[in-house]
Amino acid sequence: MQTGSSPETQCEYYKIGKVMGKGAFGKVNLAIHRLSNKFVALKSINKEFLHEESSKRKVMQEFNILRRTRHCNIVRLYESFETQQHIVFVMEVCGGGDLLTYVRRRRKLKEEVARFLFNQIITAVRYCHSKNVLHRDIKLDNILLTSQGEVKICDFGVSKLAKNGEIMTEQCGTPAYIAPEVF
Repeated sequence: MQTGSSPETQCEYYKIGKVMGKGAFGKVNLAIHRLSNKFVALKSINKEFLHEESSKRKVMQEFNILRRTRHCNIVRLYESFETQQHIVFVMEVCGGGDLLTYVRRRRKLKEEVARFLFNQIITAVRYCHSKNVLHRDIKLDNILLTSQGEVKICDFGVSKLAKNGEIMTEQCGTPAYIAPEVF
């Protein structure tokens, strides 16, 4: 997955810290790039879980979409590399956690805060659509916050690059978030 002609990145380039989150295929660790001292998030995807073609496709789709997006409200992919056991995405750190935890801690949001967050989400989704990217799993868990409270949409695993005029009929996303009429 390495791109360009620069030297291949290795795990040793990073000092790996605490686990920030876990998902179906792996985990995300806080890390520091040893040369620049910059904090990053390392999303490690265990290759053991990628035996099925659909799983490989999800990882490649996320990589390809994140590589082509540049927006202030979408988590940034800096680079990727592979180890014997993992595919690793080096990403922007979102120190504010996810929106689900944020909302649960506060129980309810003031209208101006909700409007501020929602405006950023809509701006990011609009940008995705302008690039023919359909996220297809927008939920509070997939919306991260920076330490400054800015929104960053993440987890493009079930996203799709759509062709103009294409009609999609497949169901995907998280069952708990599917509209009742679709379910």
